[in-house]
Amino acid sequence: MHPVPLGLGSAFVGFVTAKNSFSILLDLLALASFLVPWLVRRSRVAYARALPYVAAFSLALGVFSIGTGIFNNGTDEPYAAAYWLGVLLSGHNPYIYHLTITYTQYQLFPPPEFRTLSPTTTFVYMPLAAFLDIPGGGTGFKAFSLLLWAGTLYLVRRERWTALVWGSPVIALMAANGFNDTVAILLLTVALVRPGPFATSKAAEYVAFGMKQFAPYLMGVYYFARRQWLNIGATLGVTFLLLLPFILWGPAFDVLCTAFVVVPFHSCPASYPLPMAAVVHWNYYFWPVWLGALFLPRLSRWVRSEVGRSHYAWATRWVAPGRPGLWGHIRLTVAYVLAYLHWWVRPRYALAGGGAPERAGPSRGSSPTEPEDPFGDWAPPSPTAPSPAP
Repeated sequence: MHPVPLGLGSAFVGFVTAKNSFSILLDLLALASFLVPWLVRRSRVAYARALPYVAAFSLALGVFSIGTGIFNNGTDEPYAAAYWLGVLLSGHNPYIYHLTITYTQYQLFPPPEFRTLSPTTTFVYMPLAAFLDIPGGGTGFKAFSLLLWAGTLYLVRRERWTALVWGSPVIALMAANGFNDTVAILLLTVALVRPGPFATSKAAEYVAFGMKQFAPYLMGVYYFARRQWLNIGATLGVTFLLLLPFILWGPAFDVLCTAFVVVPFHSCPASYPLPMAAVVHWNYYFWPVWLGALFLPRLSRWVRSEVGRSHYAWATRWVAPGRPGLWGHIRLTVAYVLAYLHWWVRPRYALAGGGAPERAGPSRGSSPTEPEDPFGDWAPPSPTAPSPAP
């Protein structure tokens, strides 16, 4: 294998490779992205006013990281990406082929030095990720990943709270490291937000299934939550068809075990013991941040509309504006769980008896004859709607 050429800047890997404790710190920093809207509110700045500044700072930080190598190179994905297609075209099954790559990076501490790394890796992604051969080597792949982060931010820009969480500087830094999760996340955002035709969103969703294992997992749970059994079948079918050529190429067990590497089988070629895998893989934290940013505002609006129905009149006082604080949020969560379970068991309860239920109070965002699907198509507030900003 030829050495992978250095990108625009040398790379810093101190936080990632020095000690596992640094990995835990990075994981917590990623989850701290949910605090960005809170910090903005505490600063008494409107969400809409703060968003451009947060986004610009995060983007600039990502570009700086790529260009200088500071807080960068937390993964070998940008360097290995250019090789997997060659492995496939050479007649090797990438799921059982052990690839050794060599590249040089600058480690700032401890101690400061240039290091030449030669890791041996196995293809542990979904099949379409093998085609992510981006021009520019490692630097090109990192810039591509950061661009996808910015594209996702653009898609959710109208939901200010969502955009502030996803626009966190930590998430931008993660994207600047070149993790390929940003590809699947952008595609799933297109599928859920649906800025274009239905066929476009479905195509984006199915391509995402071919990029990262988390995509079919999460969409399967999403469709289960919505009681959409046909879509669950389509998710399983598309995922299986994408892997079928490699399963037939075999060995089938090794392919399946490597493709779904989160299963802690010690006989897997690329197994990693759990739960340690969730600690050392910084990129895993893209997904809870993305899920929370995308769905929490919608779920909050749905709960606040549903508790006005007669079925949940007992919970109305739990979410009154005059009852803020942690305990109020806990009670709101309990109200949501009960409301959602009632919906899942009887999704058409509003039509029972041939009419709409009696309302115990005002309800926003729901039909007079049927409750809003709590996991329905993601739709941010219209431009004329009141801004959620303080």
